[in-house]
Amino acid sequence: MKRGPKAETPSTKLARGTFQPVRDGVKTEIIVPGDPPIQPDYLTPGAIEVWQEVIGRVMAAGITEADSALFARYCSLEAEVRVAFASGGELPSAAYLTNLRQMEELLRIAGPKSRIGVGGGNGAKPANRFARNGAGNRS
Repeated sequence: MKRGPKAETPSTKLARGTFQPVRDGVKTEIIVPGDPPIQPDYLTPGAIEVWQEVIGRVMAAGITEADSALFARYCSLEAEVRVAFASGGELPSAAYLTNLRQMEELLRIAGPKSRIGVGGGNGAKPANRFARNGAGNRS
């Protein structure tokens, strides 16, 4: 295996303007799209509305078909909580809200802290934990 940085993909080089047909034209780039979550039949109209509203965010976070059941449960619970808040009556219990927050964290849509493990969000640690080694005060 050669030393040095990994070769960049042809699409990256095209976007940057450094694509060389002789060198990069023979490379094949394999793009494997993630399977989107499958919407189950049992969702209520309110849950379907939440599904349509949030599907783009969860797909961007990397959720696939394997997470369909979790995402469907999240949509159902979110729809119920919205109904409870809109009715102005009795508010949902803390257990519902805690469970909803936990599902959002699992789906990586809760906020920056839920995306730290995948390298996104503010305050994320660098992927290479040894990056600062030897970078002391050099005057």
